Amino acid sequence: MSLVHAVLLGIVQGLTEFLPISSSGHLVILQHLIGFKGPDVLFDTFLHIGTLLSVCIVFKSDLYRMGRSLVRRERDSPDFRLLVLVSLGTLPTALIGYIFRDFFEKQFAALLPTGSMLLVTGGLLFLSDRITSNSKSQSEIRKRDGCCIGIVQGLSIFPGLSRSGSTISTGIFLGLERECAARFSFLLSVPAIAGAGMLQIFELKELSGSLLLPFVMGTLTSAVTGYGAIRILLKMVVRRKLSLFSYYCWTVGLGVLLVSLIRIFAY
Repeated sequence: MSLVHAVLLGIVQGLTEFLPISSSGHLVILQHLIGFKGPDVLFDTFLHIGTLLSVCIVFKSDLYRMGRSLVRRERDSPDFRLLVLVSLGTLPTALIGYIFRDFFEKQFAALLPTGSMLLVTGGLLFLSDRITSNSKSQSEIRKRDGCCIGIVQGLSIFPGLSRSGSTISTGIFLGLERECAARFSFLLSVPAIAGAGMLQIFELKELSGSLLLPFVMGTLTSAVTGYGAIRILLKMVVRRKLSLFSYYCWTVGLGVLLVSLIRIFAY
């Protein structure tokens, strides 16, 4: 793997992991339309480590307070309550990923489902900007809200359905303040990304010395790009600018559906 290729993959990972345009959906499209070969399991694990670092850096204060509340057993504190909510949201994500993993992986072989889910992602983003009755603060998030957002995160394994876009939109639909919905979505992504990385670790192969520099650069690029993407998205959520991404998702989704239909009728 060349250094340029590693950096480009790091940029793509950092942007699409957090911007609401579906990283898995774009991977499917690139694989089908231009024969793009995605990163192998080992390098993909390093890229996920990079994006995990970016989330941890942006939300280091939240994560520190949550961890401290657990160590000190501060069961009545807002931070411990947030930790419980994130844990509750992680459970359905893990269950859906475990039970339906084979089904979701099969969807990567077809463009039609990916295009359809990109249209759904665009619809969620568009509608979320038009919700005005969102006033729940962090202290008012209910357990069922956390579970509901966790279920949506689990379903976002489906290529084309953006994890960040669907979970943030769901939080807004449930009445959460926009910044609160975005913050909870990103905190919920920490165990999800870490869990995905742990699964890939079992498939790791030995890293040769010649690949060390590309792997390090890919990880750093993913982390830096992911950090920037999170900061940008947080501002856009608060300013009701998510619909800008909806137009992109609709355009790409319709284009993918058109290509899929042409291929179907051509055969």
